[in-house]
Amino acid sequence: MPFLIASPALGLALLAAVLALILAIHRLRPRAVHKVVPSLLLWQAAARAVGQRAAPWTRWVAVALSLAIGTLLVLPLTRVELQGVGDGTRRTVIVVDAGPSMASRTRDGQTRWLHALATARALVRAAPGPVLVMDTSGRGGGGGFVAPADALPALDRLGIAGAAQTAVPMPPGGANTEIHVVSDGVSSLEWPQGAIVHSVFERADNVGVIGLTARSQPTDGARIEALVQIVNVSPGPKSVRVALRGEDDFSLTQSFRMAAGERIDATFDISAFAGGVLAAAARTDGDAVPGDDIAYTAVERGRGRHITLVTAGNAMLADALRALPHVRVEVVPPARYREDVRTDVFVFDDFTPPRPPPLGVLLFRPHPAAWLPAPERETSRLQTLRAEPDHPLVAAVRWDGLAVTRSLVWTRTPPGVRVVVRAEEGALVMTGAAQARWVAVGFRPGDSNLPLQGAFPVFLASAIDAVVPREELITRPLGLVRAPVASGEVRNGQGETVPSRHVGVETLFQADRADLFTVRSSNGSVRVAAMPLEPASLEINRTRFGEGEAVRDDGAALPLERWAVIAVCAVLLLCLDWAVFARRLAL
Repeated sequence: MPFLIASPALGLALLAAVLALILAIHRLRPRAVHKVVPSLLLWQAAARAVGQRAAPWTRWVAVALSLAIGTLLVLPLTRVELQGVGDGTRRTVIVVDAGPSMASRTRDGQTRWLHALATARALVRAAPGPVLVMDTSGRGGGGGFVAPADALPALDRLGIAGAAQTAVPMPPGGANTEIHVVSDGVSSLEWPQGAIVHSVFERADNVGVIGLTARSQPTDGARIEALVQIVNVSPGPKSVRVALRGEDDFSLTQSFRMAAGERIDATFDISAFAGGVLAAAARTDGDAVPGDDIAYTAVERGRGRHITLVTAGNAMLADALRALPHVRVEVVPPARYREDVRTDVFVFDDFTPPRPPPLGVLLFRPHPAAWLPAPERETSRLQTLRAEPDHPLVAAVRWDGLAVTRSLVWTRTPPGVRVVVRAEEGALVMTGAAQARWVAVGFRPGDSNLPLQGAFPVFLASAIDAVVPREELITRPLGLVRAPVASGEVRNGQGETVPSRHVGVETLFQADRADLFTVRSSNGSVRVAAMPLEPASLEINRTRFGEGEAVRDDGAALPLERWAVIAVCAVLLLCLDWAVFARRLAL
């Protein structure tokens, strides 16, 4: 029943007016006229003989009953819980579990969360005094005790956290404070001492994706595989269909029969995928939590790059570049070179433009230019080459067995330039940056036996990867994410800005659902694939409660709302008043 009087002062004024009116009515009621007649004298004498007296106190009983009835009739119209916020007022604290398992659908098509809100609303309406609404995420609820009608909007502001909670809020206690917790019991958090816990648990099926990665095979660089990790936390076995989706209508599917609690690592060959965002989804009938059925990752687009080779004629180098998987090579003579051409990377063979290109570039036997270190001399028959250990640019190439018939060498290294391969005469392979990254090789491939090595395509691919800017991809569990980017701006997979804060050289943000985030600043960028990662984060049936069980209920709930109880009491007193003073029943 909605309260009609919002102000405590108005409620008290109305109550006082009604009580004063009742007293005035009793006071103004005409007095009974007593006239003694002979017959009445006889009856009075008989009454005195047996010890009976007139009962003037019955009038005060009538007044008391009238005042009580008037008070009970006024109370439902006022917010009586505000009349005594001080000592003695019964306060109610309601804590709603906002854990991710609360998103589970129940048999009626709703979620545990919606059932929890319905229970919390009933508790608010039945509260005898001020109410404080809280949740376990720490991101919702009111700021203090308020009237029940004001606490209902606080419930509407609550939401599921989407990731594991860190702590249960510490509600204020006291002898006059009653704490209620509404939960499904899946969370391992400990509830406040003496709390009355209301369970919204219902067993349900759930299959989800806890991991997605894309990786190349060490023995075959052209083969790319995606590993999808699926877990079944349902009470029984489930038939699961796992689908990969990517750009340009790329699609692969597999089907599995998974036992209860089983975890499967599914492998997909995605060598035909040109690169970009890749999504993995697990589908099954009756899944109660659709939000954990998908995960995202990013596959490097390098296998679909456009390479512009600028050369006066080098069919061997052009064929080697075309042999790289998923690349498109365009051969351009030096006279037709333009730096604004639409491409991903330049390869210069015995050619160097006077201005640094805006894109990454791989140079073989570069000509002198202001933006490159000038080679000091040209040598022949270079052997005993030494490569920098563990550098990704020189991996898989046997540089100690490489024979070079003619090459430019650098004997001095300017600041910011890194030597990767050197001989006794000087440096042969270096890396640096102008407008973009560059890799310079002092010799043409045909002036060495490098094209005869099986690792030559690997060297070309590594050199191109080194000069093409890439965003680092990291994988993080759901919840608070720390990205190694200082003062970064965070955007989700839909391009929407995500609230973040900065601590030192890190950017912190909250990932409540699986998505592919981009954190970018002037200092660099990184992509973050957020997903569950742990099977326990998908668990929705491991509860401390039984099905529909109320864990603890220290007080018996009233069968009716409080205003209805007050009205029933008023009706009973009216009946008593009628029986005593209308039907003249003896007390």
